[in-house]
Amino acid sequence: MAGACARTGDGARFAVREAAVGGGALTAQLDWQPNETLLDGLDHGIPLVFEITLSAQAAGPLGWKTNIAEQRWRRELRYFPLTRQYQLRDPDLAQDNVQTRSYSVRQLVIAAIADLRLPLDPTMSAAAAQCYVLRIDLERDALPGALRLPAMIDADWRLSTGNYAWQPKSGTG
Repeated sequence: MAGACARTGDGARFAVREAAVGGGALTAQLDWQPNETLLDGLDHGIPLVFEITLSAQAAGPLGWKTNIAEQRWRRELRYFPLTRQYQLRDPDLAQDNVQTRSYSVRQLVIAAIADLRLPLDPTMSAAAAQCYVLRIDLERDALPGALRLPAMIDADWRLSTGNYAWQPKSGTG
């Protein structure tokens, strides 16, 4: 198993601790200790959108690993000061079908994003993968316009787990 961790100057961490594919779902446990910059932004109503990418890989014709299936999800963390609620939601679902979970404490929404369970589409479930690669990145392009340029410069906004690769257990995939 291999993992990658992004660290910033103030000791923030963002890494995949463990991941598995099975039962029609991706499950992943993250180690995320956000830095003060991200927490301050979240507490001031700036939504943090994460892109989650899972690739199923197998050996190609020349022995190189090749993607045979890929699935992406997005999750948004947001704080609403008037109701004093943090929310975790999928920003891509239609408004009438949005699965939003609300939390009254910031630490609970961070724990929720750190314990992912995401449904797999049939293509990913049927893939005969020799290896899976999971990557989670903060979408800096989803930040408000006035914050995009500073986010490109400031390392505190470059949040990524890097690639986390593992082999499926026998009988799963």
